[in-house]
Amino acid sequence: MEQALLIQGGTVIDGTGGGAVRADVRIENGQIEQIRPGLSPREGDRVLPAEGLAVCPGFIDAHCHTDMYAQDVPDACGKVMQGVTTDVCGLCGDSPAPVGTGHLEEFRKRREYRLPGGEPLRAVSFAEYASRINRQGNSTNMALFVGNSNLRVHAVGYQNRPATRAELDEMKGMLAESVAAGAFGLSTGLTYYPSQCASREELIELCRAMAPLGGIYNSHMRNEGDHVLEAIGEVVKIAQASGCRGHISHLKVSGRKNHGKAEQCLELIHAAQNRGVDISFDVYPYTAGSCGLRTLLPPELLEKGFERSHLLAADTLAQCRERLREGDWDNLLLSCGEENIVLTAGPKELEGKTIASIVRGAGLDEAEVLCRLLCRTKGQGSIVYHALGEKDLLSFMRDPLCSIGTDAFARNYTGPTAAGKPHPRNYGAFPRWFQHYVLEQKLFSLEEGVKKVTAVPAAQFGLSGLGVLREGRGADLTVFDPKAIRENGDFAQPNRAPNGVRYVVIQGRLAVEDGVFRPIHAGGVVSSRGTSSS
Repeated sequence: MEQALLIQGGTVIDGTGGGAVRADVRIENGQIEQIRPGLSPREGDRVLPAEGLAVCPGFIDAHCHTDMYAQDVPDACGKVMQGVTTDVCGLCGDSPAPVGTGHLEEFRKRREYRLPGGEPLRAVSFAEYASRINRQGNSTNMALFVGNSNLRVHAVGYQNRPATRAELDEMKGMLAESVAAGAFGLSTGLTYYPSQCASREELIELCRAMAPLGGIYNSHMRNEGDHVLEAIGEVVKIAQASGCRGHISHLKVSGRKNHGKAEQCLELIHAAQNRGVDISFDVYPYTAGSCGLRTLLPPELLEKGFERSHLLAADTLAQCRERLREGDWDNLLLSCGEENIVLTAGPKELEGKTIASIVRGAGLDEAEVLCRLLCRTKGQGSIVYHALGEKDLLSFMRDPLCSIGTDAFARNYTGPTAAGKPHPRNYGAFPRWFQHYVLEQKLFSLEEGVKKVTAVPAAQFGLSGLGVLREGRGADLTVFDPKAIRENGDFAQPNRAPNGVRYVVIQGRLAVEDGVFRPIHAGGVVSSRGTSSS
């Protein structure tokens, strides 16, 4: 049995946005037993001194990709050291489950963000995957969505065409089965292949299949740049037509010429709310995003994969050159500029360099450089793109419908998960949120800042029992020093531990003690049904 804990002398911020109170917190048998001043230690209690520290619900990461590495790296520390206890993942159209038997070999070849030496992808149902994670444990809890790429690859493969009625029925069955087993809904990555092959009508059909089960439609939209307003309209129409709640992943307006559109975006979202369409969104606290290198290519070039015989063929390169000048797709090179896009994972000698400098060094044009890089990395590799406006980000953050996410993976400070120069949000997004936006810029009071990363995402996703400190609830807590919390990593050296997070408790067990990570594997898959998935 885990030792009882007494967090003594801290300032309790309960997650509701209400005023902080000085109180002690006793934790026993995985639950919060008491919250009140003046609690004395019982025999066997482990006392955690918290004078001058904020005692909060465990932080909920509203958008991340912890699940992509969880099976192979259940003891990743990067998120827990930020104070995160629950990750919302299975997003941007990709999830670890379900994985069908259809087109499985091709799925294995094309799967993005593969870890060296990781376990090969295999067919697995959502229930089977959840059971496995709960047996092995994880560094955080995970609330999982079903990626529509998973469904499409199984039923349709990588062909860019509408699904047949039989294929659509198969996808609907897999989705409904997963949501019934505890998945939170459907996610899309509509700027990524093959998720982007799904039409609006197909997505409405899928959402209708899960609507009676309470499934949420969580969308990385079809465009985050020149056509961002139309993309928001599509999310609204899918939610309205299907009867699902809708959620927009990492809402942004990308590209300098689009800066200033935040208010128009918010007007569309609130107009939908006023019509009875339930829409919310999250942001990450940076003006730079990150994604796969393959995102820089036009979608139609990705249908045939990453073989040299395809990507370096004369007709492919000619098509690529033409499409890189056009803006009818989410063209990051066009909207951001090659000088603002940095290769963060790829050939070692090129990591940390801008696409512009790589192109100059190669003596080739953009199209051929990108195609050669993708051949060399077998479709892997990642980028950071500096494309967002601070004023837009602040507008989004201030909105009551906004929660905060990292868009990060499960990473350690060394080893395969720390390879390259990953976005610093993997290690410091939540400390940055409090240091830079809550305490320095004073966008919110400390109590309201805590609410944004606890009760708000818990309500958005229906995370039963999470996000608010209450007696009798499960004991997921974060204890941090408001005077010391800060991000230490940057884009040049991202994999540095933050300061200020003193204790993290997951299901009543200490996962961070005196600022030191403990690999206790206390997390698992939480269920949309209100209980642990098994």
